[in-house]
Amino acid sequence: MNKVFVYGTLRINENNHNYLQGSTRLQNQVWIYGKLFDTKFGYPVMKEHNNEKVYGELYEVNEEQLVAINQLEGYEGQPDNLFERKMVTVYDETGKVTEALTYITGRSLADSTDVIPFGDWKVYQYVRKGPMYYFAYGSCMDDRRFKLAKVDRYFSNVIGCGILQDYGFRFSRSSKDGGKADLIRSPGELVEGAIYQVPMEAVDYLYEREGVYIEAYRPAIVTLETSGGRNVEALTFIGIDKSEETKPTQLYADEILTGAGKLLSSSYIEGLRQRIGLLLG
Repeated sequence: MNKVFVYGTLRINENNHNYLQGSTRLQNQVWIYGKLFDTKFGYPVMKEHNNEKVYGELYEVNEEQLVAINQLEGYEGQPDNLFERKMVTVYDETGKVTEALTYITGRSLADSTDVIPFGDWKVYQYVRKGPMYYFAYGSCMDDRRFKLAKVDRYFSNVIGCGILQDYGFRFSRSSKDGGKADLIRSPGELVEGAIYQVPMEAVDYLYEREGVYIEAYRPAIVTLETSGGRNVEALTFIGIDKSEETKPTQLYADEILTGAGKLLSSSYIEGLRQRIGLLLG
């Protein structure tokens, strides 16, 4: 078996994900060092970089699947390969995960210059589609700051409660004014939150509010279960640097609990109350 890190059209719900049918997805929301570019052919390419990150998913594939992926990526061991294949170190929020194969730019794609922001192809594609889903699991479940910023019209279409499986809610994003809500990978746990349908104009506000431009949080696309029984992909935000849980301010905690009270299950809200109570003492 071979471990493969994928960052473009092989990712879940992307055009070529069928190549991974029957494989084992070991982790999503993992990253490697590199820089991502748009080829303008409907897929991205990664170039080597020592400081920037490329986000993707980690799979275990058999030899037959690896041969098919090699063909898809134009990797034939020739000087003019579309993509080159190499072994890279894969990381998650806790540090190094494993070594895996991935595909980087070959000679024919080396002149790609359009940088994909934040190193995430799924985010890049998703936010350009127009109206989209946004998953709020912290203070953005409450609308008071939307109203103060006069952007509440962007967040008027509340779809309902969403459930994110295999993640946990923590105050693990430390800031000058207390702990902030964050997502951590935690198999067996779940996070509930509000699903909004928002226009493209909401993205700039969310990026500013979530500290994307100062690298406090990064945008990510997650798959949610809805109360209607269907799965949807949504934009959300994940803290980049994790810390031990830090107590939130009372105002921030009140925003979360007020927003949660409108949509989330009573058992989940009670868990939030208990976590906040322990941190506030």
